[in-house]
Parts: sequence; structure tokens; C-alpha cells
Amino acid sequence: MNITEVDDALREWARGVYTEEAAVELLIRSGWTRRTSFLDDVVVGRLEPGTHPWVDWETLGQILTGDRDSGILAASGGELRVLRIAHSLAAGELGVLVPGLDRDVTAMVLAAVAHANGSHEHSGAPTPDLAGRLVETGSGKRFSVVLLPSLHPWPGLSRR
Repeated sequence: MNITEVDDALREWARGVYTEEAAVELLIRSGWTRRTSFLDDVVVGRLEPGTHPWVDWETLGQILTGDRDSGILAASGGELRVLRIAHSLAAGELGVLVPGLDRDVTAMVLAAVAHANGSHEHSGAPTPDLAGRLVETGSGKRFSVVLLPSLHPWPGLSRR
């Protein structure tokens, strides 16, 4: 199976279970399904003709807790955080906590995650002047950058 076929097969496998759909989509969009170590150690059945691939969440949990060795652990800290979140959505605490939240509470939870990430303090790229310069002539000071809004603002609040 090529990458697109694996991604499509995993989406099909997860369909109907929102927590697994979310986890699988996060794995696909963050690039985990393009990593050989992930595919070899956690995606079951992708190399067997007539078998539908699926994610072995238990094995992934064992890898993430250090109970099983895997090349997956050679990833960066940020990449492993994404993997932990995906695992938690599908087979962990988030998978138990998130389903059933009403829409208003879900919006607050999303705002809390965005805030914990510091997205309300992220800045955009510096904007060059008409001459393409990013520093002031003479002083060498950088132009100020724009403060970006939160990725998901707190509901009911208009300020950052």
C-alpha cells in the first residue's frame, strides 16, 4: 500500500468513532503515517494482502511509556507530544473526557488548550518596508511584529 492508501484505509477503519477519527486524522496530518518506524511498529495489517490496516493503540501506549522499544522514540519532543495527544484521544484520558462535552464547554476547552500553548502571545512574521528591509536604517532595530490573535479565543471575550 502506498501512503495515500494507508491514510484512506486508516480513516475508513476509524470511521464512526469520533475519538479514533480525530486521533487518526491528527496522525495523518502531522506526518506520522509517513514514518516507517510508526507504520512498522503500530499500524497492523498494512503489508498483508486482504487485511485492513488499523492502529494498535495498546502497542503505541507501551512505546510511549517506555515499556517497548521503537524507532518512534527518535522523534523530537514536539512530535512525540502530538503522538501522545493522538494516543490519548483514541485510547487514553482525552478519549474518555472529550466525548459528551456540550458545544459551549468544548469551545472553552479548545480555548484553554490554545491559551496553554501561548497562541494568544504568538507573533506574525515581520513585514518588510517597501524596499524589502526588515531593519530600520541607521539603528538596525527590527521592525515590530504583529501580535496574532489566539488560535481559539475564549468564548464571549473580545480581547486577547
